[in-house]
Amino acid sequence: MERELKLRVANEDLDQLRHAPLLAQSENPAGTPHLLTSTYFDTPDFSFHRCGATLRVRTVGNEKIQTLKLEGSAKAGLFERDEFEMPVNSDAPDLNLLRDPISDDSDCGKLIRDETVAARLRPVFVTRINRSAFALRQPSGDELELALDEGTIEAESGSVQIAAVELELKQGDPDALYRVALEMLDTVPLRIDHRSKADIGYALLVGEHSEAVKAQPVRLNKRDSIEDAFCAIARNCLDQVHANERGVVSGHDPSSVHQMRVGLRRLRSALDLFSTVIPASAGCDEELRWIASELGAARDWEVLAGSTLEQACANGNADEIRPVVQACEQIAVDNRNRAAAAVESVRYTRLALQFALWLNRKGWQDEMSDEQRNAISGPVKPFAADVLRRRHEILIKRGKGLADLDDHRRHRARIAAKKVRYATEFFASLCPRQAVRHYVGALTALQDDLGWRNDAVVADQLLKSLLQTSPEAASGAAFARGFLASRVAADHRTLKKLWKRFKLLSSPH
Repeated sequence: MERELKLRVANEDLDQLRHAPLLAQSENPAGTPHLLTSTYFDTPDFSFHRCGATLRVRTVGNEKIQTLKLEGSAKAGLFERDEFEMPVNSDAPDLNLLRDPISDDSDCGKLIRDETVAARLRPVFVTRINRSAFALRQPSGDELELALDEGTIEAESGSVQIAAVELELKQGDPDALYRVALEMLDTVPLRIDHRSKADIGYALLVGEHSEAVKAQPVRLNKRDSIEDAFCAIARNCLDQVHANERGVVSGHDPSSVHQMRVGLRRLRSALDLFSTVIPASAGCDEELRWIASELGAARDWEVLAGSTLEQACANGNADEIRPVVQACEQIAVDNRNRAAAAVESVRYTRLALQFALWLNRKGWQDEMSDEQRNAISGPVKPFAADVLRRRHEILIKRGKGLADLDDHRRHRARIAAKKVRYATEFFASLCPRQAVRHYVGALTALQDDLGWRNDAVVADQLLKSLLQTSPEAASGAAFARGFLASRVAADHRTLKKLWKRFKLLSSPH
């Protein structure tokens, strides 16, 4: 299993890194660069790429090394995947050498055993990298290789220059990767690298865009401890956050912004519901709130420019609304670019690395007494039942007379409903399935209604602000505001009915 942390660096900062105190402790502090030329192979229809694998032959001096990497995970720059490496006698790969290590029932295993595939292999792109490699041995005994890379990725369709830092774990605890990365971050600005060199190469060829990724169900065991459950839930939330980073940075799909924001909300909710037993690291909530707000502005304008104004257009005055849509779309693009810049920032890089290190090493235990450590080693099921019951009671209290509440108090009830929903989904595998399905169904219907009502309130505020920046949209904005107000007024009976249905239920536990 290959474990690598990939970070990007500006070309002009590479030399400063070479002379950083950290690298002076290396067994080879000079870090003499050597040229790595890697040719990536695939079939004309990119069979290996489609099954998540990369195949290359790398030339290092007089030696030729064939490497196959299988699809793995890439979270906040940490790539974990199976890697198979072996010498070859020519510039082309030898698929026969991969038959033993690769199972014949996998998609990749079938590919390498197909004689027609071997005959159709061709070079698809080349990387030429000047690499300075440093062997690092930590006081903890962990062994890493730090590589400073500078070079190009070349395909028939074009080329890309790159400057990067790769930290590979040779032996020991993956936490060492985060510790070293944070130490380097104090020397020069670094950014999380969301793509491997192979990803960049294929992007030159096929121009793929990352799709938005929704949350996966949390799977807990009734024998899990409170601490086990917290770790599983937090990692599940982080998986959603990290899976959407690349889509946010590319700026192609607004849904990636939404799903990353949802992942951050789920993570903050998880930290909140465990806060009585597992305190979050200092400053964590403030930083999570910051990145969520950077994404939030983009999302609010996307919703207004999309579904909200589409409904207004469908009810007439489309010509009058069109200037409003155009103005909102431009603001949405600007905010999407701002969200991308935030995810690309040094500040976010530090947050992602620090949080991953805190979670992996269970940093909350540092400040705990023996009694507190014993408490979180207890079974999660009673804790989950208590959390679900308390969250439900808070929602019932805040939602009293829900249909007649003002915007502020209805917003508080909506947030309480969201926290109940997240908590129920986190602990669903510990509860009776039918009870969860019935409860979440009623809660989802209520949330959907509260959600579009909140969108209407936000839209009204944004449309007001639009009058100052886009006076040509004034008439259409006034119509849209009136339309939304009429929809909210007409929804009174529906919301009353949904609330009445939900408050008859008990929390599943």
